[in-house]
Amino acid sequence: METNSFDYLTGLYNRQALTNIYKELNKKTPFHVMFMDIDNFKAVNDVYGHNTGDSLLKSVALILRKCAPDAHAFRLGGDEFVLLFTQEADRDFLSGLADEIIRKIVKKEGFSHINTYVSTSIGILYNETKKSSLNDILLKSDMAMYHAKSNGKGCYVFFNDIADRMMSEIEMEKRQQYALDNGEFEIRYLPVISVQTSQLRISRVQLYWNMENGVIKTEEDFLPLFEKNGFIRYLDSWLINTIFAHLSNFHNNHKKVGKIAIRISRLTLLDSEFLEALKTLTDVFSVMPSEITFEIAETSFTRGSDQIIKALRNLKLEGFGVAITGVGSDFKSLMYWDKMMFDYISFAKEYLKNALESSRGRQIIKTLLAMGRELKMQVMAEGIESKEDTIFLAGCGCNAISGPYYSDPIPMTRYFNYVKNLIECDDGKIEFHFLENFESSNRRYAGEVIGENVVFTKGIARNWGGVEFPGGSCAKNVLELPPAILAESSFTVCMWIKPYALNSWTSTFYARYKGSFCSFSPYVLGGNNIYRISEDADVNGFHDAISRQIPENTWSFITITYDDNLDLSRSYINGRKAGYCIDVPALPACRQILIGGDPFQHSFEGCISGLIFFSHVLYDEDIEQLYVEFCNSPGFNGTK
Repeated sequence: METNSFDYLTGLYNRQALTNIYKELNKKTPFHVMFMDIDNFKAVNDVYGHNTGDSLLKSVALILRKCAPDAHAFRLGGDEFVLLFTQEADRDFLSGLADEIIRKIVKKEGFSHINTYVSTSIGILYNETKKSSLNDILLKSDMAMYHAKSNGKGCYVFFNDIADRMMSEIEMEKRQQYALDNGEFEIRYLPVISVQTSQLRISRVQLYWNMENGVIKTEEDFLPLFEKNGFIRYLDSWLINTIFAHLSNFHNNHKKVGKIAIRISRLTLLDSEFLEALKTLTDVFSVMPSEITFEIAETSFTRGSDQIIKALRNLKLEGFGVAITGVGSDFKSLMYWDKMMFDYISFAKEYLKNALESSRGRQIIKTLLAMGRELKMQVMAEGIESKEDTIFLAGCGCNAISGPYYSDPIPMTRYFNYVKNLIECDDGKIEFHFLENFESSNRRYAGEVIGENVVFTKGIARNWGGVEFPGGSCAKNVLELPPAILAESSFTVCMWIKPYALNSWTSTFYARYKGSFCSFSPYVLGGNNIYRISEDADVNGFHDAISRQIPENTWSFITITYDDNLDLSRSYINGRKAGYCIDVPALPACRQILIGGDPFQHSFEGCISGLIFFSHVLYDEDIEQLYVEFCNSPGFNGTK
């Protein structure tokens, strides 16, 4: 072999020699290739200098000669090496050889003076023939090597095992721009359903690629590739523009506000012009930022995660929602849960599928859901298929789920017809007028009497009937309402009450939660009323907002609020603040609502009217205004 066929530094063959040797190979004789580079080689050069880096390359060359004396060994340049095997070799032999090379390099054989961790990633092309060009051979083995790097470095991958996927990626990369220009990408919507109300919580965007050959690829098939090659920026731009147009059309045709979740790539999120482009789109399409939640995948929380948090905060400041999806992929997002207020976190379907199969896995899910709730984030689950899993997650405080149990992603043309009956239309307010029935005014919820002699009576105003409760033993002669009414984390409950007797600790309102309860008692010993939130696990876990007692035989307007974000409960009498309590516990997963009594004390004797639930916190001026509206109602029966 000529002198110019050898690498000047290591003495191995160089790239020109590889070209010459490949030309001489028999077209029918199989051969095998190992393509490798040195993991963390740049760090060695940066820390120790190039002379030490050159010494490392010489040591690696010596390792290759010792481990594979019968192979042609090449240094292609930099820290890239190739072994070409022209003799017979089976797969087990190549695997063992790759393990040996990796082991010697990790042990720093010949360069132990270097403290930096060093390993090698190897791509193996097994049983190839000369039907392909040398460039194709190197491309395939290089792709396998990079696949090994993405699996954590210090390992090897056979291209033969990933060939179908790799060739598919090559084909997709060739066609990606053509597909975007010619409308091959399709948007479908996945409904995310509240596990307590069965109402639509949000619509998640799902992408599909309808290829010319009839193959339909899901976003899991192509988004990782587009993230890697940068094409995701162009796809994201098209996607976001199209979603805004969909929302504008939804406004015009249905006169409703939408709520859509859009997956966003790390590259798009960190684009310096992204936020300004969004502001322009909100103006052009008359879309409110609150209608859009941007989802960032947990796997995006790698290097530069502080930049991601900063970009997400900027989105929040402009009124957009932000969320983490795919939680459980690697749990790298966990350390960032306390960095900002995410609108929700969503657990990955792959993680949930595995975790739900064991009791230990289910216990971990319970703990993670509790952690999310304590941090005041909505918690969602992806890919749920069964009723049993839905019930379990709901019982653990999961707020909403998506997946086959409810629906697969639906094309835009059919989506509204599917969800139109699932869209909440009550503006977060549920009223019970008690005009000869126990139904809410929107007819979505109906109460059921437990016991007897609970009858309708004259209420606080002409359009507000009342319910008369005769009293009774614990949880008897009460009205039970569906727990879904209190599905949201924060709430306000308003009611007019007229006690016939002041029985200590009698509740007019009681709600049972998983591990806690809240109740309102118009009278307790000492001449007070009490709005209590209690934790089962803490014997002293009473969190009480205390104020003056409610008088007998007189209508009083009672309002209680629970603010999950501020950990704060408040009570009001006749439109004015009366009591409050700070540091109250979370109230996850309401399981029972009782009006007129509770499971612990004698039931309420008196009348209740004007019962209203709000799925958010009303503040002082709102409550005062509501009280004034009642007082000005036709036929008002109270005392102003």
